[in-house]
Amino acid sequence: MKKFSFSLQKLLHYKEQVLDVERTVLADMNAVLNALTAERDKMTCERGERVRWLRKKTASGIAAIEMESHKNFLTSLDFAIKNKEQQIKLQRAAVEKQQDKVREVKVEISTMEKLRERKLEEYNYKAQKADELFIEEFVSYGKSASQGHQAV
Repeated sequence: MKKFSFSLQKLLHYKEQVLDVERTVLADMNAVLNALTAERDKMTCERGERVRWLRKKTASGIAAIEMESHKNFLTSLDFAIKNKEQQIKLQRAAVEKQQDKVREVKVEISTMEKLRERKLEEYNYKAQKADELFIEEFVSYGKSASQGHQAV
């Protein structure tokens, strides 16, 4: 009997390569998301420090123009934080979409691997039956050959 060969092996290999690429894209997207989150956290921390500093200065006395300058800075920082939040939201949506792609490719690979396993089981069953038939024919040939010697 010929050696087992899965007819969709090349396609399975291709899908595995696609999965590797999609996982790499997902990892890159997660890195971008983490960087955006870190930037937002840094800005939020900076805002908190600036608010605390401004309260201290206000308690000890600060010029109105300086107070206005710091309030404008806080307003622009709030805007930047909101902008960063929007970027994070968009990036999270993109990451979820990419995760769906990865899951989809995994399902395709899993389905093909199950098909391959079933084909291998079928092949092994046929090979076992062929071996049994061969042994049976060998034994019956041996019996008939030995009976043929006794008849002579």
